[in-house]
Amino acid sequence: MTDAAASYLLYAAGVRKTYPDGAVNALNGVTLGVREAEYVAITGPSGCGKSTLLNLLGVLDRPDGGEVFFKGEPLSTRRDLDRFRARQIGFVFQSFFLLPTLTARENVQVPMFEGPPLSARERAKKADALLDLVGMGKRAGHRPLQLSVGERQRVALARALANDPALLLADEPTGNLDSENAVRVLDLLTTLQKERRLALLVVTHSDDVAKRADRVVRMKDGQVVDDGTSRAPVPRQAASPQVSHV
Repeated sequence: MTDAAASYLLYAAGVRKTYPDGAVNALNGVTLGVREAEYVAITGPSGCGKSTLLNLLGVLDRPDGGEVFFKGEPLSTRRDLDRFRARQIGFVFQSFFLLPTLTARENVQVPMFEGPPLSARERAKKADALLDLVGMGKRAGHRPLQLSVGERQRVALARALANDPALLLADEPTGNLDSENAVRVLDLLTTLQKERRLALLVVTHSDDVAKRADRVVRMKDGQVVDDGTSRAPVPRQAASPQVSHV
């Protein structure tokens, strides 16, 4: 454990990633920390390494150099990364990645099979509670193709919360939404992050997403050029207390 890593829930220390023939350095020694219950937005031009960094932090890929720490412990030494990821990290993607043959309720239950042991009835009950939380309780029996784009993203958010993670990673969560649905999903995401005291790390091109964050990190050419700590915190935009139908 390093002294720096011990201060953060999630900490990347000098991580590097090269694809695949060595010609492209996607990440060049990135160091970044996220504290418990902190909302951090990562911005920058396309191809600057934002999504690559998110994949490394979420243990969806491994760095070629450097180390990622969770609660001060290096993840490279863990042998149960799949289970760790399922229990500690929730993911929200631009393209939702819902399984088309499963209902909303069944999609939300999928991560639970890697979580703490639950009976089939307990899984269904928890899934229904999470769908209620995001305003999708009445659509629990519908499959993705029977849902609007905004509804699919809300089901994906419920799925991300399935195992009560400490960390939520979101890659362009409003990228496929129109402006009205984007605001509704952002209100919901911000409210849940605050109420559940989640660490939230969002990759985005959207100023509307970034201005809600506690801290904005800016990347360019595979490096962090501004970690957002040199300025006063950005005032967080208030989230709507009501979850309206998308």
